[in-house]
Amino acid sequence: MNENLIFESNERIKRLREFLDLGRDEFALKLRIKSNQLANIELKKQKTPAWYIETIGKEWPEFSYWIATGLTLPEAGQISPELEEQRRNLQKVG
Repeated sequence: MNENLIFESNERIKRLREFLDLGRDEFALKLRIKSNQLANIELKKQKTPAWYIETIGKEWPEFSYWIATGLTLPEAGQISPELEEQRRNLQKVG
């Protein structure tokens, strides 16, 4: 399997954390995990466990499908940080 595909969810987790403007410690605390485990995931030293994706989905359900698949379903309320940024920008203009 392509190594890039293995770590795509790791990259999405980091992107979500940055979008939420949370430090690693704060993000890890919200999810009740260890900060060093989050760092290992973000630095691609370990794969993202399924339970971790589920935990993020419970805390931020609107991003759960995107975290797991990299896809969005805006009609079902499943968004990505990029879609949310676009929505916020449109609200500023409107």
